[in-house]
Amino acid sequence: MNRRKTSVFVKVAILFFAIFAVISVVELQFQYNDYKAERDMLKADVNALEEEVEQLQNQLDKPMDDEYIIDVAEDKLALRLPEEIIFYNDLYK
Repeated sequence: MNRRKTSVFVKVAILFFAIFAVISVVELQFQYNDYKAERDMLKADVNALEEEVEQLQNQLDKPMDDEYIIDVAEDKLALRLPEEIIFYNDLYK
């Protein structure tokens, strides 16, 4: 009789351990999927930043000729050449 109680106790303990193991594996799988998605997002961010760095490096590598100075004046300072004609259209405001 003592052996039977022990074997029932061992079976219940093994059952609880198996349930715990299955729950742990499922939880770890969810965490793995979350971390994988976060890693993919961070890789996309890194790729975008690398492209931006490459574009900025290309801008730095350009020679500082008149065309470069005109581009900077137009883009950063909103200046235009005197011979340019600018048309404004207020239809889409």
